[in-house]
This record gives sequence, C-alpha cells and structure tokens, in this order.
Amino acid sequence: MYAFPGMGGVETVTMNLIKALGQNHMIYTLAFTSTEGIQLPEQLGKALYFKSKTTEDNISYFNETVKYLRITHVINQGIYPFITEIVMNENRDMHVKVISVLHGMPGYEKKEYWLQNHIKNAGRLKKLRRRIFCTLGINRSYNRFLKIYAECYRTAAEEGERIILLCEQYLSDFCRLYNIPANKIAAIPNPVSVQFSCLPPPVPDNKENIILYVGRLSAEKNIRIMLKAWKMFQDWLPEWKFIIVGDGPLRQELEIEANALRNVEFAGYIDNPGEYYKKARIILLTSKYEGYPMALIEAQRFGTVPVTYNISAGVRAIVENGGGVIVSGNTPKRLAKTVYNLTCDNALMKRMSMSAYYKSEENRIENVAGEWEKMLTTNPV
Repeated sequence: MYAFPGMGGVETVTMNLIKALGQNHMIYTLAFTSTEGIQLPEQLGKALYFKSKTTEDNISYFNETVKYLRITHVINQGIYPFITEIVMNENRDMHVKVISVLHGMPGYEKKEYWLQNHIKNAGRLKKLRRRIFCTLGINRSYNRFLKIYAECYRTAAEEGERIILLCEQYLSDFCRLYNIPANKIAAIPNPVSVQFSCLPPPVPDNKENIILYVGRLSAEKNIRIMLKAWKMFQDWLPEWKFIIVGDGPLRQELEIEANALRNVEFAGYIDNPGEYYKKARIILLTSKYEGYPMALIEAQRFGTVPVTYNISAGVRAIVENGGGVIVSGNTPKRLAKTVYNLTCDNALMKRMSMSAYYKSEENRIENVAGEWEKMLTTNPV
C-alpha cells in the first residue's frame, strides 16, 4: 500500500479486512508511509515499510520480504502505477498469487489529472489551453497520464490472478475502458467494521437534527458545495447543525469560509466516527469522483440517510433501492432543496433511516470477508 495505517478509505477498508481475515490467515502490510496515532489491529502480523526512495531498492526489498515471510498471496491495494511496478517486477516469485484491488471508479484518473497541483495551480490561460487540447485529443501530458494507468491495469490483469472492483456495476466499464477480459475481474464491495456490522436497527426518534460530512478535507471532495448549500438552508433550518468530520489540506481554508455561516462545526479527524453517525439524520457527499465511499455504508448502519450527487456507479449501488437519495442536478441549490424536502417530511425520514440500515446488510464484514475467503481459496498457491 502507499500508507498504513492511515486516515483514508483504502486504509480503513484494509484495517477492517485484517481484523476479519486475520482470524484464519497471517497478514502483513508493506507501505511507504504511515499516520501516527492510529492503533494497528492485533490480528496484523507486522507493519513493514519500504526503506528507500529508488524503485530498484524497493523491488529488491519487496522480493526479499515475500521470500522471507513465505507470502502466498499479495493484495495490491489501489493498483497505483508506482506500486504495481514493484509488485509485478520481473524477478518476483511467480508462484505468489497477486490480487489487485481498484479502490476508485473506472476512469477516475481522468479527473485525478486535473487535480495535480501543477495543473490545478496553473494560470487561467494555461488551464484553458490544456482543456482545449484535451478536447481535441492532443494534450500530450493528459494522454500520457491516462496511458500510464491503462498499462498498469493491463499488467495487473495479465500477470496477476484477479483485479477486484468495488461493485458489479463497474465490471463492464472497466473491461471496455482498458480492454481487459471479463474473466480477469470480479466484484467485492467494501466492508464496514466489525463493531458497526453487529449494530441493531436504529431508533430514528433518538437522532438529532444534524447533517454530517465524514471524509478527507481535500479538493476532490467538493466540500465548498456543501457550505454553499448550507448557506441557503441555514435560514430554513435554524435548529439544525452541520458537522464536518475529517481533516486534510483544505481544513484551514474551509474553516475561514465557514466563519460567515451559522451552526457549522469542524470536528477534525475521528478514528471512530460512530458517535456522529449515531446522532446525525443525514450525511452528505458531493465529491468529484468516488469509488465506493466508506462514509456512506458506515452511516447507513446507523440509519443515517445518505444524500449524494450522482457521482459514480459505486455511489448509485450504495444508495439505490432505498439506501439514500440521489440529488437531481449537481448544484448547491438542488442539494439544499433535496435536503430541505427530506427534513420537512418526518415520516419519510424515518422510513429512509430504516431502509438505509437494511440496505447496508450486504456490507457487513461477515459477508464481505466471506467473499474474500472464496477469492483466496479459488486462487490457491
């Protein structure tokens, strides 16, 4: 992985799976960095870290580690190009099975390109020129960026056992985008944690008038959209609060912007946001792209109703069939109106709360870990 332990969704999913699969398997993690203050699961054999900045040294360390620890399966979390280059190196032990997991939506790199700092911070004319060249298909840096990801995914498929996507709705798009055979991919959703999986049905009447956001405070999460929407319904809903749980590079800027608003609270990073899910009636998501967001499936276990933009097939898979509400139109005004209409119908809010809880049953750790056990036994050494 890139980081472990860490505050992101990939790290949270990994933590949950280690706790479940670690009952029957010896598991190690290998990462480049970690976040201090996060406790490692007791089921983890050991957290290991790359010691060099050069790819050659990291390849040697990876191969030595796999041999020394007698690793049988490598889980390539994220399928990031710089990690896949290490995992799929030509000198690796070919008897070791490699299962790669895409934690984003197919094609997310098309949006990721525009969020790189040197592109995001470029002048207006340079941005416009890049957009025009991209539309014409002659933006070389954009085309090169996409090619790196496409080649990485094809390598993971051709030389590995399987690529795991986060929902069945992603399978056909992934095959089409990257020209990958259907028999090389499968779908396993993200799991909620052990403690959330065993929760009883919620009691909607015990909830408070809280609207919630849980996640990283970064550009791709589009949190300013939520603040703009809150500015509209802070007068409509004077008794409600908007609580933002999480940390990230934009926190200071967002806090300054929120100073002009009422009833907005920044809670910072919380290792276990269960206390906020338990109180909140609604959770918001307005990201530019998402794979299969943990915050939504965690919130559902507490009967907190997701209200989200139509971001991806993964988000739709979570929210469809009573799991939440998709906003019709990605504007602050539409978001504000959707939330307001929901808060005005108490009977609907209660039904949605219970429906969200039961929709999340498919994401219980027992069910997802069972799918992983099948994957490991289907691809034995």
